[in-house]
Amino acid sequence: MILRYDGTFAGFLTAVALARERSAEPEAITDREPEQQGLFAAVEEVETDRDRAGELYQLIRRTLPAGAVQTLRYAFHAGEPGREILLFRYLQLGLTTGPRFGAMLAHEAVIPVWKLARAVGREAHRYKGLVRFRQLEGDVWYAAMEPDHRILPLIAPHFAARFADQRWIIHDRRRNEAVAFDPARREWADIPLEVTGPLPLSAGEELFRDLWQRYFDRLSIAERHNPKLQRQNLPLKHRRHLPEFERE
Repeated sequence: MILRYDGTFAGFLTAVALARERSAEPEAITDREPEQQGLFAAVEEVETDRDRAGELYQLIRRTLPAGAVQTLRYAFHAGEPGREILLFRYLQLGLTTGPRFGAMLAHEAVIPVWKLARAVGREAHRYKGLVRFRQLEGDVWYAAMEPDHRILPLIAPHFAARFADQRWIIHDRRRNEAVAFDPARREWADIPLEVTGPLPLSAGEELFRDLWQRYFDRLSIAERHNPKLQRQNLPLKHRRHLPEFERE
C-alpha cells in the first residue's frame, strides 16, 4: 500500500499510526502523487487525525530519547523525496528498542535519518544569518529565501524573538510557503504565498539598500578579493535574495 497524507507532521503521524495498526510496512508514505507504484500497490488517502497523531507523538516522546525525537522532527523537514519511509523505519526501530535507541547511531535505519536531520539543522542555522528583510508599504518587513529544505518552522521562533515588535513575513519562494508574524499577538502562522510581480517597497527602503551596498563595498579589500573562497563560504545559490550581491 501507498499512503498519501497532506504534508503536515500530524498527517505523517496519522499515516504511521494507521500502518502500525495494520502491522504492515507501506511501500511508500508520500504527500504527492506517486511517480511509480508497484503492480499490486494501491494509493490510500490518509485523512489527518490530530487525536491519533497526538497519541502516537506522546508515545514517541515517552519511548525515544529526547535527541532522537529532535532528529525525527528535523529530518521530517528535509526536502529529500522518499524521506517518509525512512522515518517510518526509524520510528519502528525506536519504538521497539526504547531507551537503547539513543546508542544505535550506526544502525542502517538510523544513519540516513540522522544525515537528513544534520543537513536540515545546518541549513536552518545558516539561514538565521542570511535572511534579509525589505520594508514594504504598510510597514511590513518581507524576506525571501529558497532553501533546499523546509526550514521555515525551524527558524520562525528565532525571528519571532528577535523582531517581536515588527510585522514580518519570511517567504520560501521555492515552495510558495511563508510564515507571517503578528506583533500584537506575538504569534507567527504558516500561510500559502505566491509572489508573481515586484513588491511595493517603502520610500526609505531604496536608500537603505544603497547604503548597505556601499558599506559592503567599502568593507571589502580589493587586494584580498578571492571569488573562489567567497563562493565556498557563501555559495551562489544563497545570494539571490541578498542586497549586497544584487550588483553581481
